[in-house]
Amino acid sequence: MYRVGIIGLGSIAARYSNPSDPHPYCHTGGIRQCEATNLVAVADLSEDRKTEFKETWEPSFPDRSINYYNTDIEMLENEELDIIAVCVRGPYHFAVMQNVLKTNVKAIFLEKPAGCSLEEIDQMTTTADENKIPIIVDYSRHWAPHLLRLQELVAEGLVGQVKSVIGYCPGTILSFAIHNTDMICQFAGYNPISVSAHINQSNDQVPEGYEREPSIIGSIIDFKNGIQGFHVGDPGTKSAFSVDILGTEGQLRAGYARSATTLYNKDNKLVDNTKLDLPPNQSVFKVAYQQIVSYLEGGNLPHCTQEQYIAVNEIGFASIESGLTGQTIEVPCQKRSRLIYANG
Repeated sequence: MYRVGIIGLGSIAARYSNPSDPHPYCHTGGIRQCEATNLVAVADLSEDRKTEFKETWEPSFPDRSINYYNTDIEMLENEELDIIAVCVRGPYHFAVMQNVLKTNVKAIFLEKPAGCSLEEIDQMTTTADENKIPIIVDYSRHWAPHLLRLQELVAEGLVGQVKSVIGYCPGTILSFAIHNTDMICQFAGYNPISVSAHINQSNDQVPEGYEREPSIIGSIIDFKNGIQGFHVGDPGTKSAFSVDILGTEGQLRAGYARSATTLYNKDNKLVDNTKLDLPPNQSVFKVAYQQIVSYLEGGNLPHCTQEQYIAVNEIGFASIESGLTGQTIEVPCQKRSRLIYANG
């Protein structure tokens, strides 16, 4: 069994689900359902959140052997962990990751937004590479089993040659809409070369040194392979976390909900979904932790590791840069120090 620790007990760590959910949408539920992982430690400054976690989740773990800590440093000094989930708010990611990367951890599951600047992400990635520790960034919808299968089918020619991918998701660029940025890349590829975007700037107050995080109105993403991505944001009418994949032999609508899958052939005839033989639903966190375990046992790197999360964040920060300057921004972005208060 691989020993797992969680830093930060907020919604995505434990509060979006409970032990009775068949497909829990949180780290704790995924760790619990993954047969090869064992949650042994959690850390959070809040006594209320630790108490809530203990009352909700601890009885569902057979041996009730979870250790509780106030800080990440305290946990890291007292535990030998194989996998660490970093689930604190975005502005704290960089500091916590510096501590985690000093340990002998074998893999890090980092919540989005990966960092508040490209400079932060660069430094974390360099240190992780030097220590041979893979970072997996949680664009959680990515691991829906039917989406993983559709990704394979599209790569095998389900809609012919992909020409464009249109993603639908409003919201802040790095803290929320970035899930759909990843979904666009999931079907278009992780090789962006330029971004042109329109944004809405917020009026939120942010700490000194930070800039406010804008939301996405819309963007055009050019990929090296010739595919164009389009991100439709606020005030788009389609449901969030869905994409249209347009190809030479048909078009596919895919989304986080399995039921949203709709395929048309080149004659614009609806194709029966049963012909796709899509897998049943599972917790996306269970699937992600299973991928991490598979890697630790000699398999391929999990999805959303280095090349993937770098591409997604280049698009995110390029969208902000383009929206602020009114220019098309080439990737990789030249301005890497822009510090955004991405508090997701």
